[in-house]
Amino acid sequence: MLKNTENGYGVIAKGFHWLLFFMLTFSVVAGNFLSSMPKGTEKLQSAGMHKSFGVILLLLILLRFAWKLINTTPRPPEGSTVIENLLAQGMHWALYALMFAQPLSGILMSQTAGYPVSVFGLFELPVLIDKNPSSAELFRNGHGVIWILLAVAVAGHVAAALFHHFIKKDDVLKSITVGTQV
Repeated sequence: MLKNTENGYGVIAKGFHWLLFFMLTFSVVAGNFLSSMPKGTEKLQSAGMHKSFGVILLLLILLRFAWKLINTTPRPPEGSTVIENLLAQGMHWALYALMFAQPLSGILMSQTAGYPVSVFGLFELPVLIDKNPSSAELFRNGHGVIWILLAVAVAGHVAAALFHHFIKKDDVLKSITVGTQV
């Protein structure tokens, strides 16, 4: 099924989930590699690719969020407590906020440093904020902190999925992977 049901996630939600996981993982690894590169042409070209992927990620995150808003949310697994459900909802909202904040902080970091954000050389994003070195430093620091918070949140998300699969033995993990919908 394309859309979510009360029993599980549809193909589109699953596709967004895994595509964004792999793209965000790649972008974090690439961003850390980029920060260790010496200044020069190669670093500028790599930064341009990183920014382009960041813009694509931001668009996909917005599409995923819109899809979430117009879809059914699968019901919590049987036997889950109110606290577990609140923690799960809080984790999902935190992941959305961090996924959105990461590319946005990168765009604002670049623009406040006086660098345009080009998308694969096809077009440039409109300037949202003027050049401002102190703001650029703030956004650079934020971009660095957000990826760490995102990595911690993803690790918690994975741990919770594994807990459900191996300890609680419910279908939470299957519902976002290969599980069938009823």
